[in-house]
Amino acid sequence: MKKILFMLLAIAGFVACDSNEPSIEPKLQLSADKSEIIANGEDAATFTVKNSEGEVLEDATIYFADTKEALVGKTFKTKYAGEYSFYAQHGSAKSDTLKVTAKEDNGTPGPDPQDKELKLTVEPATIYVNETATFKVELDGNDVTADATIYLKEGDVALEGATYTATTEDIYAFYATYQDVTSNTVELTVRMKIVEEEKPIKITATELTIKANGVDSTKFTVTQDGANVTDKATIYVNGGVLNGNKFVTTTPGTYTIYATKGNQTSNEITITAEEVVATGKSIVFAEGVTLTSGWYDVNKKAQGNNGDINMCWAATSSNMIQWFQDRYKAAGKTLPEGATDGPGVTSYTNYGPYELELMNVFHSEWDNSHGGHMQEAIPWYFEGKLNGGEFASPGSQAVPKTEGGYWKSIWDTEVYPNIYHGYENVIVPGVEGLDLKNLYITIFNNYYLWGNGTSYLGAERLEAFSNLIVETFHYGMAGLTINLGANLNAASHAVTLWGYEIDNATDLITRLWITDSDDLMSEPKTPLLNEYSVSIDGDKANIKLTGNTRYGACYVVSIHPFAGYGSAVK
Repeated sequence: MKKILFMLLAIAGFVACDSNEPSIEPKLQLSADKSEIIANGEDAATFTVKNSEGEVLEDATIYFADTKEALVGKTFKTKYAGEYSFYAQHGSAKSDTLKVTAKEDNGTPGPDPQDKELKLTVEPATIYVNETATFKVELDGNDVTADATIYLKEGDVALEGATYTATTEDIYAFYATYQDVTSNTVELTVRMKIVEEEKPIKITATELTIKANGVDSTKFTVTQDGANVTDKATIYVNGGVLNGNKFVTTTPGTYTIYATKGNQTSNEITITAEEVVATGKSIVFAEGVTLTSGWYDVNKKAQGNNGDINMCWAATSSNMIQWFQDRYKAAGKTLPEGATDGPGVTSYTNYGPYELELMNVFHSEWDNSHGGHMQEAIPWYFEGKLNGGEFASPGSQAVPKTEGGYWKSIWDTEVYPNIYHGYENVIVPGVEGLDLKNLYITIFNNYYLWGNGTSYLGAERLEAFSNLIVETFHYGMAGLTINLGANLNAASHAVTLWGYEIDNATDLITRLWITDSDDLMSEPKTPLLNEYSVSIDGDKANIKLTGNTRYGACYVVSIHPFAGYGSAVK
């Protein structure tokens, strides 16, 4: 199948069941170790600047609020009494104003400098040759590293800054000075790293012969000393780098495959792609899903009588999370303590519980007065993260009332390494904290990836959409954002995508199977898997879905790929 590289330019995030879009206003946090100093030209206040993630920004600039004059460094001292106002700026982000008061020097003698405790620490205390250690200097508990001088004790050599990179193996002693106060001595142990000779690597394939139809595939595995190192190796096909470890092609022929890792090059294997006359259609469902089993359909209750009218995103997220947990259990794993699993047991109305108990989590632990997003709800449940949703304007979308993170205890160590996380989500390009990478769920938006404003028309647009769906199901499954009209700027709705049909002759998607929280109007509501035909709307050239459903027709706004457990190497 033809591969199309998609660049996610800037995604403000479509709010399922709500048309409001978040407004991003990054802000800095400016603080000082003192709010008052003595106007003696020596007493000083030291500033610290942090971004919205709590990270210290060493390259931020401090300005006098009245004159807009930049402060040299991060400290302020003066001989003139008065009240001074400051603000910090880093790129386009600014802080609020902070005041420091300089009081008259009444001549009262201060404490003997040597009565103050100057403490020097180093982290780490043991490094290898050519590695770097970082020092910290504190005066009575206050960080004064930026203004202190750190010395290598042998020869009393002053360091440039607060780091030291060793070139020889030894034990080094250091001390610091600040305002005529001398610190304790710390030792840094430097060792020579013993480099073991790297073992040979080997590449193998699941299939040595495939059909050149863009669907049939072979997967490669790279091992080193018995360990699977596929994700650390680079695989080459006829001299070109393969993206991932799965190989498909529409060009018949013979392909030479090898891998590299560091200085090691593997054996070569040969793959034969046989010419075929592509006929018929293929149906692909998410792992563990068939037409009759493995899928979920959380429905809203009574059109929102219990406050769920805006919660299509939560119903879709619940379906997707439960599918992921099913895959985790199918791999022989046990869900972490506290994870919510299985059919609903909590009832908010006389219509009984939701199809999944996960929906009750979002019902009770989120403010659902507005629509929300799958790419924020799912990481919130697993890790307690919002994938940038924390920067949304207050009142513009659904927000959590609790911190979530039901899988947080095992996520980074036992789960994240075993799922595909090659997606990204650029909310505001170039703004630190809003350019998110290495995600396992994201949003691919119709405006930027296969449609409006590009050269894609007709079959070209459907081809781009088809390629993206196939790639998405290679790693897991997906949610969709749809509109009931061809105007994709209107309020949108979230549904769950479980499978697709593809024409083997054209490589175009012809049908989709979807569950929808709004497809039934009255109780009792039962799970329903809807079948839609896929085509191009002749008027606006959007992806059009047509089926025997409540809507009759709807239009795709965005795809939300979601990786399954065990998809790290596929």
